[in-house]
Amino acid sequence: MKRRATNESEDLTVYGVHPVMELLEQKPEGVARIWIAREEDRKLGRLLRTARHAGVPVSRVPKSALGRRLPRGVNHQGVAALTAAMRYRSVAEVCRAAETGTGLLVVIDGVQDPGNLGAILRTAAGAGVDGIVLSADGTAGLTAAALRASAGTASALAVARESKPARFITEMTGKGYRSVALDPRAGISWDAAPLDGPLILVAGGEARGLRPSVLRACNQRVAIPLAPGVDSLNVAVATGVLLFEALRRRRRT
Repeated sequence: MKRRATNESEDLTVYGVHPVMELLEQKPEGVARIWIAREEDRKLGRLLRTARHAGVPVSRVPKSALGRRLPRGVNHQGVAALTAAMRYRSVAEVCRAAETGTGLLVVIDGVQDPGNLGAILRTAAGAGVDGIVLSADGTAGLTAAALRASAGTASALAVARESKPARFITEMTGKGYRSVALDPRAGISWDAAPLDGPLILVAGGEARGLRPSVLRACNQRVAIPLAPGVDSLNVAVATGVLLFEALRRRRRT
């Protein structure tokens, strides 16, 4: 199995059809993301089906872009895998952690910067969050870069991937959870939202925010009012503001 540390993130990469397939079949919880060369897409049907079944996110990139991530001249066969620095839990494990814990979960949809994800993980661990669910589509994974940014706190959390976060939120709502989405366009201030009881805080990506399907699944949208001239907060900071308000209310009761 061929692997190397990438220049950008120092995360380990496995490349070639058979090594990547072996990793997917034997240790899918150890794969953060699969990169597929668009030109080779039709030849990799079985590998793509295996990744989809395992819930591993797949990014399609030009063949030239894939080549730049790998050692010069290697035969990557149109596919590479970014390995996870920490084992993913199942969604069921995350739910069990919430049932036996404080009933506080976080759903992340579209946060692409591993530094931001790591900061959210660190904040969530500090707030006593029971588990985090990452959208499998367009969200950074548990790479070494994300774990470094978490300053070692990520291991205290149960982190799962979910290909359909809107469905997950809807199912948890049926179990008595309230879902509150951070949305700068919302008309309700963060400190006016009900944050007691079983709660899912939902935060979106740096540029586009939450996808419409995820927003529709939430019970409520809240915004953090800002001073004139400031359009938005960093997603990790905004998540921390709401998490610690929820924690304050839990301690009060």
